[in-house]
Amino acid sequence: MKITDIQTIQLTYPYTSYIADGCSPCFGRGALLVQVETDEGISGLGECATFGASMSAMADVVERQLKGLLLGKNPLDIEYLWETMVWSNFANGRRGIVMGAISGIDIALWDILGKAANLPLYRLLGANRDRVRGYASGGFYGPEKSVDDLKREMEGYVKRGYSAFKMKIGRRLNSTQTPHRYVRKGDFLYSFEQDMERVRAVRETIGDEGILMLDMNGTWEKDEVLAAEPYFDEYKIYWIEEPIRSDDVDGYREIASALKHTRVAGCEEEQGLTRYRELVEKGALDVVQANLGWSGGFTECRRIAALAQAHHRLFTPHTFFSAVLTAANVHFAASLPNVPFIESEENANPLRTELLREPLQCDGEMNYLVPQKPGLGIELNMDVVNQYRVR
Repeated sequence: MKITDIQTIQLTYPYTSYIADGCSPCFGRGALLVQVETDEGISGLGECATFGASMSAMADVVERQLKGLLLGKNPLDIEYLWETMVWSNFANGRRGIVMGAISGIDIALWDILGKAANLPLYRLLGANRDRVRGYASGGFYGPEKSVDDLKREMEGYVKRGYSAFKMKIGRRLNSTQTPHRYVRKGDFLYSFEQDMERVRAVRETIGDEGILMLDMNGTWEKDEVLAAEPYFDEYKIYWIEEPIRSDDVDGYREIASALKHTRVAGCEEEQGLTRYRELVEKGALDVVQANLGWSGGFTECRRIAALAQAHHRLFTPHTFFSAVLTAANVHFAASLPNVPFIESEENANPLRTELLREPLQCDGEMNYLVPQKPGLGIELNMDVVNQYRVR
């Protein structure tokens, strides 16, 4: 079998009214898909996580910088091809959009491997279970969104069967007034007290038994996090996610060491085994959240998950992208023993909910059922692709 072509598909879905996390607003959604074709008619599908980067620039990396390295090669030689892409771009490819591009290709290669073996991907990876618990990832800010609106949102998740929930906090000026001095922040900020009122309302809505996680998106300062520990304890916070900027490893270590009952999770924007080794070995993280579409695909993220397990840390792959990356996360998580649940993003996004001919399924307790067809076990709905495709 040989690779004959690699193509990208750019999709976009604009919001009519923006949402916001602790750091910045989100005015729409996008997806950069990767298709790898072979001479035997087997094709693979992957997705690059863009994290706000230019999709066209990353598509150029896939099609102009990486494609030529792989044409004519055996797609089943995945480890060899991964090393080829990395070492051929060693000066520029270990971070940023080049690694994101490598990640999307890698996911597609694993999809091909599963199809060639006639096995669902999670079984090739070493099946641990056939369903994966999802947590409702929502609780974003909005220009007109009230606490009552937030409560109604969470009530909806409870009614659908979720028992674990994540919400955003931190949309305020911290002690150094960063990052809101430098990013497009929209037209509103919240005080610490207002944020804690939001947290209190969510805790009351989901009940004492509901698992609650808070995501700051790196907007707090270390001392602010440490001072808030009584609130984390009062509201039984399972983890705080990216409380401070991810390059402050010493700060993360101090926070993780100081908090007695709340875990520290991160860091979705980091990339590669070497970087996560530093974070884990220095005791900076209790929960590792590498992104398959950004941090090296299945090939590298398997190593990162094993690193977390070796240090008795949890692993929960991050996602905020389309149904393709969500499906990859489901397969990946189903193969691992140290994944308590995975992110199930709940913001409006047809690129997640409508993109597949057979959408991902959940049971009544919001556990994802792992697709049982070969590879990722998914197929694009081309009507939806054409509706949102960037021309």
